[in-house]
Amino acid sequence: MGSLSDHWAETPWTQRLDLGVPMWQKSQVAYVPFPNQLQHLDVWVPTAYTPYPESYLPTSWLPDSDTLWVIYIHGGAWRDPLVTSESFIPTLKELPPAWFESREAPVAFASISYSLSPYPHHPTHPSDPRDESRNASHPQHILDVLEAISYLQKRAGFGNNYILVGHSCGATLAFQAAMNPARWEVGMTERDIQAPLMIVGLNGLYDMPELVENPEPPYDVNCEIYSQLTRNAFGDDEDEWKAISPAFVRDWATEWPDGRRVMLVRSPSDSLVPPSQRDRMEDSLLGSKRGKSVVQLRDGDGDHDDIWKEGSLLADFVIEAIDMVSDLACKGTKDGRGTAYGRVNGVTSQRGMHPHKW
Repeated sequence: MGSLSDHWAETPWTQRLDLGVPMWQKSQVAYVPFPNQLQHLDVWVPTAYTPYPESYLPTSWLPDSDTLWVIYIHGGAWRDPLVTSESFIPTLKELPPAWFESREAPVAFASISYSLSPYPHHPTHPSDPRDESRNASHPQHILDVLEAISYLQKRAGFGNNYILVGHSCGATLAFQAAMNPARWEVGMTERDIQAPLMIVGLNGLYDMPELVENPEPPYDVNCEIYSQLTRNAFGDDEDEWKAISPAFVRDWATEWPDGRRVMLVRSPSDSLVPPSQRDRMEDSLLGSKRGKSVVQLRDGDGDHDDIWKEGSLLADFVIEAIDMVSDLACKGTKDGRGTAYGRVNGVTSQRGMHPHKW
């Protein structure tokens, strides 16, 4: 890990009046000392949670340490240059003002961009072999995500009080970020980063060997694409595919001791990711008999990318996740425990369709 840089104070806060509620935004804050073009993150804080709601916010200002953070990790098969941290903006536009008005506890949002694997045949933005930001391979993707989370934690001091939301390969990265960082052999330990309280996985990739070798019909027509994107990001070693796949974790209670809630979302009309991917992830979580997390399954809508492109349903899931974590805090306080997040014995799977807003 690099030393803590001062990119935060160098990046101004700007007003966004086109989101669900007015927010202050920091754009493309570098999270490493010497970043490539993609090693940055965006931050949004509702103006109601700031001391300067209308006209000016000092560049060095930070949310209070008790703020609950929602951190988004975009998808794009570890390689698509057109899917960036800005892909969370449609969701922010759909967050309802009435929900914010009903909340007393502050919440902040962030979205991470990270180094991508090569994509020399992209139809409009082919990668250049000289561009460091677009010639990455494992473990660079997860290292970038860990660096970004650690940077925010050190700056804002929120510890494990955050929710990771990941779409597609971003869901892979979200669960990888909850795993022991020593797995990735990147010089990070559990002292460098605290794992989240909750993960929301959206149309996620969780078992890469099965995706490449045994996708069920009609998804088997995508076999070549699955193999290509997997080898592009993780190489040809099939043992490595297994090692990076969250579905192969045997004991999530040990791997992710702070985990309290998981929401696995799959769109029934997803034409790219087989339903077995979510099934495998659910089995992995439920197989951890000593686990403490409640696993909830939700149905999305539309095709693979529609959930973030349209934003409305994802906004619903984000609100539901925030309310879940907030309820945990309230329950912990009422029970009189020293920490707001007490232990829950056993793992429960709760199935249901989240209601649409339209």
